Amino acid sequence: MELTKCCGCITCSKETRDTFAEMMNFSLLKDIIFVIFSVSNFCTSIGFNLPYLYMAAQAKTLGISKTEASYLIASIGVANTVGRIILGYIADKPWVNRLLVYNVCLTACGIATAMVPLCTDFNSLMLYCSVFGFTIGAYVGLTSVILVDLLGLEKLTNAFGLLLLFQGIASFIGAPIGGWMYDLTDSYTPAFVMAGLMIALSGLVMFAIPPLQRYQANKAEQKFNSEHLALS
Repeated sequence: MELTKCCGCITCSKETRDTFAEMMNFSLLKDIIFVIFSVSNFCTSIGFNLPYLYMAAQAKTLGISKTEASYLIASIGVANTVGRIILGYIADKPWVNRLLVYNVCLTACGIATAMVPLCTDFNSLMLYCSVFGFTIGAYVGLTSVILVDLLGLEKLTNAFGLLLLFQGIASFIGAPIGGWMYDLTDSYTPAFVMAGLMIALSGLVMFAIPPLQRYQANKAEQKFNSEHLALS
């Protein structure tokens, strides 16, 4: 196996170096569709972890026992598993608009999360956890599929590598922001509202992609027609 240097100092195989270089190729940032998708993923990742981190604490403030609070976290996991399977199955159908499914799920997930302060008992929180777990399954299960639909399979490695970079940064700062909000207000309400707004925003901005694609297609067609007329 041929060995080479990665980043000038780490010894690795040529294939590993080439894959890493492809993942860190920032030329995709010139693509406005990828930029929109990256902004969406960044916003989702800011709010993604907050329900997992603060749900038990929010339940405690409502007088819910630790045992019941643990059921809330478990319900997110169960609903998320079911959501990934069902949404993946639906998105695999050729007649389904996968991007629309993705956008609607994220928007609904964000709205539900922002409404957590309205949940005042165990049953309402259980309902929220089920909705959150199910709808956020689209974010985890459909991201790579949407990337292929938007950019093509040949750009998947590069696009997914950059997305993971943005997701990592957002996940790193999301929870501390929620904790800072709690320190300021002595309440988890601002953290849930912020997480909900970020997730809802991530779904809403994605609705700009279809008209943008149509605009780019029309522009390319007009350019082709003008070049064809010039040649004829």
